[in-house]
Amino acid sequence: MTSAYEEVSSERIGSFIAENPLAWIVPVADPTSALLMPLLLEVDSDGTPASFLGHLPRSAAATNKLVEQPRAIVLFLGPHAYIQPSWVSKPGWAPTWNFVSLKATGDITIDEALSAEAVTRLVEHMENPTASGWTVDEIGPRFEGLLKGIIGFRMRIDELAPRFKVGQDESPESLQEIKSALADETIAKWMD
Repeated sequence: MTSAYEEVSSERIGSFIAENPLAWIVPVADPTSALLMPLLLEVDSDGTPASFLGHLPRSAAATNKLVEQPRAIVLFLGPHAYIQPSWVSKPGWAPTWNFVSLKATGDITIDEALSAEAVTRLVEHMENPTASGWTVDEIGPRFEGLLKGIIGFRMRIDELAPRFKVGQDESPESLQEIKSALADETIAKWMD
């Protein structure tokens, strides 16, 4: 059974990952080798999340494990906040935590041919909001040397489990009180 926290549109999932691309990549074969890396979401023609594009350090234990056994879990944690009872005018209200998170499971295909594309697209994604115009071309000949230390990959998404706990179970009055208290926090925009 799906809870209200797990009923999240593909569009909101896409926005969440675009704003929070850093994720734990956890090899199923060796969870202790997990590492944080940025990922880009790729969608199919209907806008449904289909895969992640990323890169890994060649020398990382996780990379070696994923070559042997490609199954991985990816964990994203976005904005979150402790919600104080003093913010809500309802008697007996208990504290809670609001957060936006996502878990994905799938197989990673490591592919040398994806290395430059993964880095180039990531830089374009991250630089776009700043309109700086900076591209990987500005690295010059050093770019090829940097690519030797990484390897690109694509992860097919077999299972996607969002959990956006953003006040769906609150009364309209309580939700407004919480949003007012969190006005300057990133989590507040996810509560709309």
